[in-house]
Amino acid sequence: MLPAILALSSSFLIGVTTILMKKSIERTSPASAMIAVTFLGSVIFLLISIFTVPMTCLKSGALIYFVIAGLFSPALVRWLYFISLDRIGPSVSSSILATGPAFTAIIAVVLLNETITLQISLGIISIIAGIVIFERDMNRDAGPTVRRSKDLIFPLLSALFFSLAIVTRKMGLNILDSPIFGVTVGFVTSMLVYTVACLGSKKMRSSISIKMQDLPFFLGAGVFLTAAWLTLFYALSLGDAVIVTPLASLHPLFVLALSYVFLGQVEKVTPAVLAGACVVVAGVLLITTGHI
Repeated sequence: MLPAILALSSSFLIGVTTILMKKSIERTSPASAMIAVTFLGSVIFLLISIFTVPMTCLKSGALIYFVIAGLFSPALVRWLYFISLDRIGPSVSSSILATGPAFTAIIAVVLLNETITLQISLGIISIIAGIVIFERDMNRDAGPTVRRSKDLIFPLLSALFFSLAIVTRKMGLNILDSPIFGVTVGFVTSMLVYTVACLGSKKMRSSISIKMQDLPFFLGAGVFLTAAWLTLFYALSLGDAVIVTPLASLHPLFVLALSYVFLGQVEKVTPAVLAGACVVVAGVLLITTGHI
């Protein structure tokens, strides 16, 4: 039960992070926000690791797994997802990315020898279906987008790399059960990827602008993001990937709820949104009770 609670907590914390990121992006660029919170997270975890993680961990075979996972997500996942948003729009992109838990279940059964029951399978399907329902409804007015079938490869690869990152992290934790070390390596790897991207892209460098008035939002987002990653790693350390992944993918539902409370969003709660939320809740209940 504890892994499920930690996974749900990670989803909630990601939801809070997203709200704070939205507020900061209103004043600056997405690149600025992402680099700022990743840098802050890297600093926080490096400081924690210095005092809590033995240097011998750097010699562990788990290191390469944590590095690869950091390259997969968020680096490749976010890059492919942004391309997908541009090519086929947010509605289809979000819906396909929501299938990540299904990929994770298949990969985890093959590579991690995890077992998946019928009840847990139904829970995963319910969560995916619920997220797809209300994501599509929320993005229905995103504007016309010319879609080509071959562009579906971008969100599909994004979902696949997301799943591979989860499974790779679990493989690393199976070798070295140190969530703090794992999440530190993940943050630092992501920061290095963003640094290389900035050095290689003049357009990206020119879009980065961080002002003093934005710092509270960046600091808040950074703190919540670090907490979200840490709870996710502990959830993976204690539980199976097939259980953790769907529960850790519920942040769109938390973002929806938090948006109405803190951002004063004016979108109507349509029957589709309510139906999607109910289906998600049913999936959560199926997974959590099926794991007891």
